[in-house]
Amino acid sequence: MEQPQRILVRAPNWLGDHIMALGCYQLIRQLYPTSHLICWYPAGLRGVIPKGLFNEEWEFQKADLKDRKKSREWIKRIQEAKCDLSINLTASWSSAWLLFRTRIPRRVGFSESGSQILLTASKPFRGVKVGIHKSQLYSEILSLLGKNLPAPLSRKYENNSDSSEEKFWVIAPGAALPLREWPYFPELIFEINKIYPNKKLKIVGTAVESAWKSRISRWKLEGVEDRIGKTSLVELKDLCAHAELVIANDSGVAHLSSTLAGARTLVVFGPGNPTYIAPQGPKMVPVLANPKVACSPCEKAYCRAPFGYQKCLKDISVETVLKQIETTLSL
Repeated sequence: MEQPQRILVRAPNWLGDHIMALGCYQLIRQLYPTSHLICWYPAGLRGVIPKGLFNEEWEFQKADLKDRKKSREWIKRIQEAKCDLSINLTASWSSAWLLFRTRIPRRVGFSESGSQILLTASKPFRGVKVGIHKSQLYSEILSLLGKNLPAPLSRKYENNSDSSEEKFWVIAPGAALPLREWPYFPELIFEINKIYPNKKLKIVGTAVESAWKSRISRWKLEGVEDRIGKTSLVELKDLCAHAELVIANDSGVAHLSSTLAGARTLVVFGPGNPTYIAPQGPKMVPVLANPKVACSPCEKAYCRAPFGYQKCLKDISVETVLKQIETTLSL
């Protein structure tokens, strides 16, 4: 099959998924070393992709693709790029439909809700039920290209915590899905402040997490710094890389810290399935309820609460997390 000259890669929509797709991006570059690669991703994900994988990075606002005029502008821009292959990593009818309208000759991706009719080659999105990590699902889509997949290159981690003059911990109490937010982070922060009085804590998160900003302001705790909404992804990755410890929910920050920065990262899991979506860094420690709640993990964005809302997270005590902190610090 003829080597594509220009390839458009539609990235996943979420930070954690974007990071889990890095192995797939790497394989695309290995398969097509001389092709012009364009990564097309939602706003807010800038700074994740290592230099050299893509020739261009295009950022769009999610609202643009729901607006007729702006979506037509994106279709025109893609057409003008004259790509001969698109690789769609979202299991989405709307994404497949937009790429179909660009008239790119070869369009590969996941089929969902009948979207295979819009693609020239597709695989059903199998999700968590397959029992493999989501990063593998992204890489498997490349089998549709009719080429033998090379072994992925080993990842280099950026953790520099041992050489940092200032010893500090990063805490990320938020998550894109509120259902995945462990509710006892305030109690944990107070306990850490009491048990480890010499540890500086930097609380991070997105600008929309204003509730946390007001809490931190009211607490007036010595050594607790509000960094919510004050860091780009590049800055946050660097902050995690220099941290002695990162404590996070099952969230994009956990992937940024563990997978990209290689930091010691303690991750609190509730509805998320670690087998499917755990960060892949070498120093990641998962914390789950023990005994496990019968309905967890469920990988859902909502909770039907057959055993009580968020029981899978509420059953994880502050004492349990404090014990796991020592385990994580020993890595």
